[in-house]
Amino acid sequence: MDKIAIFGGSFDPVHKSHIQIAKLAFKSLDLKKLIFVIAYTPPHKIKQYAHIKDRISMLKLAAGNIQKAEISLYEAQKLETVYSYQTLDYFQNLHPADEIYMVIGSDSLLDLPTWKNIDYLASRYKFIVAKRSGIEINKNVKYLDRCVFIDKGIEDISSTIIRKLIKEEHKKAAPLLSEKVYNYIIQNGLYK
Repeated sequence: MDKIAIFGGSFDPVHKSHIQIAKLAFKSLDLKKLIFVIAYTPPHKIKQYAHIKDRISMLKLAAGNIQKAEISLYEAQKLETVYSYQTLDYFQNLHPADEIYMVIGSDSLLDLPTWKNIDYLASRYKFIVAKRSGIEINKNVKYLDRCVFIDKGIEDISSTIIRKLIKEEHKKAAPLLSEKVYNYIIQNGLYK
């Protein structure tokens, strides 16, 4: 049974930590492939800042060179909120012989009890958890037995901070983004 990881997000914008997490997930689990799933409207966010077409273009620029990585528009094409259990079921139906994992940050691990149909989701799928600084995970965290942790710490970058930096002084955001994504943002006047 091969392992496939689903890495969902709004990627608004996609940044270096997203790409670092994807690469470390490959190393940690010997994945058959990793699928980036760009959300049209994530359930936990009320606003998207860049148009879906721009977010797709930036993700293609950032992730295009990662071998065995794909980008799926499954959620983006729905033009509505899609829940994680629906997305993972979709990919499990596409790959019935493979084991499906979901990539999340340790902050999301703590929020799992609030997710829609989480008991169903956690009973069928496992989570690849990227550790974020400042987030303490203890043995009492729910669904811990369904998690595989990426051993290496991840650079703590936030899309929210990047958007703020671009608005105020865009050059300070450059080290947090791939050069191609940074140039795309500036050329298209995003996040101003």
